[in-house]
Formats: sequence, structure tokens, C-alpha cells
Amino acid sequence: MQESRRTFLKAAGAATAAALVAPHVARAATFPSGPVSLMVPFSPGGGADRSMRLMAPFLSKELGVPVTIENIDGGGGWLGWSEMAKWDPEKDDHKLGCINLPHLFSYMDPRMKRTETLESFNILCWHSYDPCIWAVRENDERFLNLKQFLDYVEKNPDQIVISSTGVGSDDHMGIAYAEKFLPNFKVRKVYSNGDNKKIQEVIGSVTDCVAGNVGYYVPFMLEAQLRPICVLHDERWSELPSVPTFKEVTGKENVSYAGRTVGAAKGLPEEKNKVYLDALRRTIANPEYIIQELASKNVLMFLEGDALQARLKSSADRVASIKFWESE
Repeated sequence: MQESRRTFLKAAGAATAAALVAPHVARAATFPSGPVSLMVPFSPGGGADRSMRLMAPFLSKELGVPVTIENIDGGGGWLGWSEMAKWDPEKDDHKLGCINLPHLFSYMDPRMKRTETLESFNILCWHSYDPCIWAVRENDERFLNLKQFLDYVEKNPDQIVISSTGVGSDDHMGIAYAEKFLPNFKVRKVYSNGDNKKIQEVIGSVTDCVAGNVGYYVPFMLEAQLRPICVLHDERWSELPSVPTFKEVTGKENVSYAGRTVGAAKGLPEEKNKVYLDALRRTIANPEYIIQELASKNVLMFLEGDALQARLKSSADRVASIKFWESE
């Protein structure tokens, strides 16, 4: 009886110890085990920043930990991306980053002398797609549509000024395409940091036209401040069905867009990649999140695996064919 009692107490003690240790072991094995930082390589208030801030609470719910936004502005995104390319897969495994295309492919510009390439990054998924537009002041009677705008540019070379984001951005890429493939398209460009500044420049007659993305510009069209003259997409965009594509007017397929993707540290173990990717997949499919993004005129577009790689390659190939740095 005494021996049985000792055996029972020994077993009970072992079970108690296991019960005390098990939660700790489970917590240690859980990933992520603490807050996740989501890096946005632009200043607060832009399209990427707004979208990532909308997504953060939904992604937080899926991961089970807080997701905080970290803005690292500078270098057309490269201040943040250069750090991201150096993330350590162990020390920085609780970090995600927003990577914008075609902006990332500015590394092809030989003047930048960048050592990073697409292979320097661990892109998990494509997040959203926002095509570029060209818009003019609503009360500018010189050109009511793209054809009149192009005719005016041809008759007045280097007189029209277009507001764009920095060299290598999607906005700039669409302009560079026109400069390369339309023989009489000669304009001046003003590079401004942020949509607000670009819009104020064109509304205030500092510039004549603005290149931007659909999502941020629709409210200014509804308020009769801006008039869109074309969308840089392969077909008319659902949010602006009455606005013609660049190709409809010129015969040249000028496609440019802000493509947002989400990445993690290069070399991150596959099981951790999977945790993030599964959470992102569920987040981007969340109806409530979709509705919030649509209210901002931003269309979510989730891609992973082979479909993601094909889209990345086609985007890189297009930038390589335009060679935007040659128009500067």
C-alpha cells in the first residue's frame, strides 16, 4: 500500500510538473510569439500607408498578436527596402514589409548603383492593384480629353508640366512609356513626394496634369476639381468605366499601376512563411476588409506561388523594356 502511494505521488508530481511546463513550451513554440511590425516604405497618408493601416487590425486578428505600422520614408521606398533586404531571418522574423511595384524595379536604373535585385526579397503574396490615371484641372478648357491633351503637347513641346511621384514610380513609368513610344510627346516633369502635394500643384495651376492612382483621386473627381483623361490599364477600369484607356486613344498599350505586395525576411523558415501567408490569405479574403478597401477605391488582388512569380516577372520585364532612366 505504501509503495502504491509513493508511485501515485510520484506520478502525480510528474503530471503536475508537465502541466506547469506544457503551457510554457506551447507558448515558446507559438509563432509569432509577440507583436509584428509591418514596414511601409513611405510617409504616412499615402496609398500604401492607408491600405496597410486598414489591413493591420485584420491581420492582427489572424495572427493573434498586435500588428503595428512602421513608416520608413526616403529614397522612393529604398530607405525601407534596403533595410528589409538585410533582415535577419532569426532576429527579424517578427517583421513584415510592404513592397510596391514597379517602384522596387528602380534598382534597374544604373544611376542608382544598387546591388539588390528581386531575388534579394522574400515576397509572400500580392496584396492589391491600383491602376494609374492622368488627370487635369476640371476647369482647364485647353484639353477636355486625352486626344486634345496629346495634340496640345505636340504643338507646344516641353511646355506642359506633369506632376509625378519620384523617378521609377508607377506614375513616372507611365510618363516614361509615352516619352519613349510617342514621338512627339515632350513634357516637363515635377517630382513631388505624396499625392496631396501633386494634387494641390495641378489644382493650383503650378502644373498642367497629374499622374496618380485611381484610389486616391476619385474623391477629387467627384468634387469636380480634377478631370481624368485616361487610365493606364489594358481595359477600362471598373471604378471609372467612362474613362478611356491610353491604348484606346493612341493605339499603344501603356499599362502602369501600383501593385502592393507583402514580404518577410529572406531565408525565413518555411513554417514561419506559411504562418504569415495563411494569415494574409485569410485577411485579404475577409469581406469586411474588402469593403473597407473598396471604399478607398483600392482593389485587393491576392496572388501567391506560381501566379505571384509570373506577375512579378511580367512587371520586371515591362520595366526593363521601358528603360525609364533613358528619358531623364
